[in-house]
Amino acid sequence: MKLRGSKAWRALLSVRRLRHSDDPESEEGTALVELAISLPIILTLLTGAASFSLAFYFLQQLGNATSTGVQLVAANQGLVSDPCETAAAAVEAALPNWTTTKLTFTMSWTDSTGGSHSEGPVAEASSTTFSCASAGDGSTDTSTAMGPNTPVVLTVSYNYSWLPIFKFTPSSALTSTEAALAY
Repeated sequence: MKLRGSKAWRALLSVRRLRHSDDPESEEGTALVELAISLPIILTLLTGAASFSLAFYFLQQLGNATSTGVQLVAANQGLVSDPCETAAAAVEAALPNWTTTKLTFTMSWTDSTGGSHSEGPVAEASSTTFSCASAGDGSTDTSTAMGPNTPVVLTVSYNYSWLPIFKFTPSSALTSTEAALAY
């Protein structure tokens, strides 16, 4: 009996074709489709993690620079004519590669009678923009000059772009507040 060419042979071939469709080699494009779906998700997660890590690093640098600025002002209480300008210059010097126009400064101090004073928030255009000569050495106004053994508080904010590699990205303020005792 001749099997090839018969109806039984054709039925057997169609069954063999069905069985071969379960073979992994017949699913040639599925790996590419899976990659096309999962790659954007993985890249978004990696970019977000990198951006968050960079923001945290910037916040640490901002905290260190703010601490430097307020300690300099507190240590030189009564010796500088404009403590706000001194603090702004110290912060900018501690952050050499940062865009200084994205910085905003606020300083609070207590005078020798216990009165509280504040200057800012002031967006920085240059280190001479943030000024509080009245808190200085007392040459302009002794009633508002920083008193000895009183707190000085400096707050610095930086407008941080979350995904700096893209042109239009969301941004938010990274803020650091540090205090020191004027002596």
